[in-house]
Amino acid sequence: MSAQVAPAPSTPLCSEEEIRLLVETFYGRVRKDAELGPIFEKHVADWDAHFDMQADFWSALVLRTRRFKGAPLPRHVALPGLSWPLFERWLAIFHQTTADLGVPALKQIVDPMAQRVAAKLWEMYQTQANIPTPPFELPPGLVRYGESPVFTPENLPEKLKSAHTTKAGTWGVLRVHSGIVQYFVDEPPHAQAVVSSGKSVVIEPEVPHHVEFGVPGSFQVEFWRREG
Repeated sequence: MSAQVAPAPSTPLCSEEEIRLLVETFYGRVRKDAELGPIFEKHVADWDAHFDMQADFWSALVLRTRRFKGAPLPRHVALPGLSWPLFERWLAIFHQTTADLGVPALKQIVDPMAQRVAAKLWEMYQTQANIPTPPFELPPGLVRYGESPVFTPENLPEKLKSAHTTKAGTWGVLRVHSGIVQYFVDEPPHAQAVVSSGKSVVIEPEVPHHVEFGVPGSFQVEFWRREG
């Protein structure tokens, strides 16, 4: 699984024991969840082995131990019938678990990691399932000429939550600073992108679209146009 991680600190932010407690508590709750439980129970044959694998995965991300040797992306992408709301449910349980553990340093580092993991899995799943996505790269020959304020759930204008467009000839780049933003194209083929911290999506000129926060955070929109 590909995920960006910060360099390992000289003093560990958490212990292996705390990571193991996070894994066992989190998946204990997932197994009892009405939406996620049946999916995991169908595909996890050995929970002890799953706990070991996930502990290695998070240890590798957080503590840079390099113990994790698996390749979970193909297995997740191959699952039938997934939807972004299921990933949102996964994140909600994860965030609640990190809050309940009472280890602020662990929560601070693993919550954004979990958001990037969920967004990446959904991006890969969309590609595999041929679910339409908007562009992620600007065409050549554009110059940046402005930017929006920084938007948060508290100051996000209502007009951005319903279908609207940029002006003719104006491209946008929606850059997420923190949290997760869902970007929707409101005309056929109704593309969707789930954009996590540090990622961006391109807004095409005059294409109806709207945005929603999947996980509270902040984003900004850059405005681009043809040179001359």
